Parts: sequence; C-alpha cells; structure tokens
Amino acid sequence: MRKSAELQTYDLSLLNCSLEKWSRSAALRTVYADIFAEMRAHLVSGNILEVGSGIGMARAYFPGLVTSDVVATEFVDLAVSAYSVPEQNWNNIIAIDMLHHLQEPLRFLESAAKALAPGGRIVLAEPAGTWWGCHFYRWFHHEPCRPNDVQPPFSFKSDADGGFANMGIGYALFEREREVTAGLLKSRQLNLVRVGYRDFLAYPATGGFSRSALFPANVMRALLAVERMVPQFVMRRLGLRMIVVLEKGRSA
Repeated sequence: MRKSAELQTYDLSLLNCSLEKWSRSAALRTVYADIFAEMRAHLVSGNILEVGSGIGMARAYFPGLVTSDVVATEFVDLAVSAYSVPEQNWNNIIAIDMLHHLQEPLRFLESAAKALAPGGRIVLAEPAGTWWGCHFYRWFHHEPCRPNDVQPPFSFKSDADGGFANMGIGYALFEREREVTAGLLKSRQLNLVRVGYRDFLAYPATGGFSRSALFPANVMRALLAVERMVPQFVMRRLGLRMIVVLEKGRSA
C-alpha cells in the first residue's frame, strides 16, 4: 500500500526493533500491562478499535480488540488513517502513544467521534508534558516534549524530515488548555470524562523500547504499587504518562 504524506506519522522501520524489545523485556510488558489494565477499566461494554497499534502489543490485553495502523503491516488487522476512522458504531476506540504524532489531533478526535456509538468512549494513553515529564523526555527521549508550542487552533507543521512529534500535545490539550479543548470537543459531541496521571518510577526503570531494564518484573510490580499510592495532585507534576477518557453524548 502506498504511504501518503498525510498518513505517515512515524518510522515504520522501527517496528521490528520494538517487537524485539517487547519480546525480551518482562519488565516492559509488566508496566504496559498495568497501563492497559487502567485503560480497560474506563471502557464500556462492546467492541474495541485501536488506532495506531504499532506491533499490536495491546491485542493480548483487550479481548476482541481490532488493531489498525496507518498502513497494512503483519501486526494489525486494518490499515486506517487516524483522520478517517471507519464508521462502524464502535463502542470503544483506544490509542496508545499515538496522538502526539498527529499534526491535527482534533481532526482525529472528530473522526473518532463520528465512528463511535452514542455513549461510546475514546481512551488515550499519552506522554505527559508535566514539570517532570518535560525534563525527563528532554534528557532521555529522542522526540521533543514542548507543550508550550501547542496553541489553538491545534494544527501543526511537519518537522524538517517530514515527520511530526510533540510529546507535550496531550498535556497541553487536556490540562493547560482544558477549557478550550472541552469547548471544541462539545461541538464534536464529545465530553471530557477524566484526565489521570501515572508513571514516574516504574516506566523509566524499564528502559522503554530503547534501553535495558534496570530491574526485573517483580520489582516493577512493587514500584507500580508505590506509584498507585501517590495522590493525583502530585502526579500532575511528576507523572510521565496520562490517561484521557472521552465519551460521546448518548443523545448524539
């Protein structure tokens, strides 16, 4: 399938490297399993579409999940643009680390809203451009985290290499510009249900998809248990990841 400039959002050649790290790192799988469990707790009954599935790692954690990505690969069920989500009355649409690659994130949310059944939910897991998140990602991640660059109307130019990423998009949209975003979402029949923060110890200790884990899986489980005791007002400063829950109005 031809890769159009509009659809291409990241380097697909990285998928095999990600699969290798995922396969050999029990620590990484442990932390993502916890992220997926939190996302799953916010879903409603019914079918689930994932947009931007990458290597399809969520498939084992969401029964009946339909996976998709910008082009057809061996890892996904469908080739789907984030801007043209198939309108099949989905009960749930999920995306993990996808939104911050989009030059027009609200266009995706509008497309997803049209594809949702009334009462359906969009659940997003995104990097968080918190105080600690901005510092951490600047030091340890190759993608920029610049929430201050995210301003209305929330449409961005591509990078010099033709790609795009800003890990601060989620924080800017759903925290700093929450009132503006909520108003724009209402016109798309979406309500912002919840924004939660997590991950300041365990995820860095996994090494992500580029470095070796510092601790085995059992230590990761202990770190995750400690993180769950930290109140949200603290995690709003320290969290490296956010879980965003949107719901389509039932009268839509």
